[in-house]
Amino acid sequence: MPTGIPVSNILQPSSVSLAQQNRQLMVDLQILKPIWYSKFTERYGNQDLTWWLSTVAGMEEVKNRNFFWFERRGKLMVAVTVATAVSTPAVNGTITVSLSLADVFTTDNDSPLREGETVYIASNNVGGEILTVDASMAPYYTFTVRPKKLGQAFASPSGNLDAGEVLIFGGGTDVGEASSDIAPIIPLPIQFNNNITEFHDTWSNTDLAQMADTYFEIPVSSDIAAMGVTPYTYLGMRDTLVRFKNNVERKLIVGDVKTNTGFTGGSLGTQGFIPQAQANGALTLGYSPLNLDLSKLYEVTNILDVNGCDKQIAWLADMFQREDFTDGLFKEYPAGAFVWGQGEKSKDSMVAYGFDQLYINEYMLNIKKYKNFNTEYYAGKAPLTDYFRFFGAIYDQGMTANAKTGEMYANLTVMYQQPPEGGTIGNGIRLWRHGGGSPNPTDGTMTNYVSIVTYRAVRLCAANHVVFLAQAS
Repeated sequence: MPTGIPVSNILQPSSVSLAQQNRQLMVDLQILKPIWYSKFTERYGNQDLTWWLSTVAGMEEVKNRNFFWFERRGKLMVAVTVATAVSTPAVNGTITVSLSLADVFTTDNDSPLREGETVYIASNNVGGEILTVDASMAPYYTFTVRPKKLGQAFASPSGNLDAGEVLIFGGGTDVGEASSDIAPIIPLPIQFNNNITEFHDTWSNTDLAQMADTYFEIPVSSDIAAMGVTPYTYLGMRDTLVRFKNNVERKLIVGDVKTNTGFTGGSLGTQGFIPQAQANGALTLGYSPLNLDLSKLYEVTNILDVNGCDKQIAWLADMFQREDFTDGLFKEYPAGAFVWGQGEKSKDSMVAYGFDQLYINEYMLNIKKYKNFNTEYYAGKAPLTDYFRFFGAIYDQGMTANAKTGEMYANLTVMYQQPPEGGTIGNGIRLWRHGGGSPNPTDGTMTNYVSIVTYRAVRLCAANHVVFLAQAS
């Protein structure tokens, strides 16, 4: 089994951090027009989910740091679980059933039980009707049930009503003529929230470094050269921009909130895609590396069915899992016909981003090798244990209704705050130049600074529509 990818040919360290560069790195703000940043995003965006989403699906602006939304707490259709077994219920007899605490909304000690509700035993489809509900000892509810069909007992196949048996609600049925009202079943929305977080990076050089020439040769346009930007400056500025973009991407995909104390700035941080999914309902399926087979894929699609997922799914796989997929699945199932959607679901954008498509079990799976999961690719190091090795994230590309307002939200959206005015602003990014050595002299010290800042987060609605496929421990 592979344990890593050789990286001995990659020189270390790749970068250093200094207060400012001296006679080595030159920078000019004029290369940071939004069109230039856009070009870099396009050039390197093949590996970056959040920047790709921002480009093809757009971003949603918020005015405050915190944003929230509401989702349905569970499924539309209701079922409850029996807490304690009822021994040998009598044929045609009424029995008293205890309700599992898992089916009680303990905030208010309420339950979905109601008199007149038809219920079906999941194990054998025997139907009954709830006659009375006793909430006097809530959250410990009991209720009475009588079988609907003469000659039956309201019992599991064992002859008892087993503990753990599931009773599926069937509504107020068989109510007869001139029936009375039945108590409503009231939905329970649940609130989720996240925060925009701040990203800031800086490029700096001194006056002599700004004026120095080097042997280093990189082709630059005549316009940029006319601004006094040397090739080495151009290279350094480009690296700063791409590194900044990569840092934003990593935070929004795998980063989490900032809750420890002792830091400056008072940031709350933001919860990225994977931590949000882990915290809010995503399931993780284990699999054996080199053995990603059809049965495992059917496990995934069954989970998607149960959770009501959209029929178009994105699958981000690390390098090893992508190889497993190719070896075990893709060679057997070429892509099938599919009607493509808009924005991030369009065929053109999927192909440009490097997805392969597999149509199986009524789902279009768009699988992408997300090399940023692999530390060897991302930073040129080969850890003995890599958290995202043999890892994949499968998420729904559909829409989810806000349970409070009814507004439709894309399941995965990039959120941002517009930076304050000043400098150059584009795509939610602000760039500005300052210092005594810059064209915008702000003090008497002969240094030149370029600063870049953005404020972003991702909103993951319906996290239960996410499935992680990871190496089994």
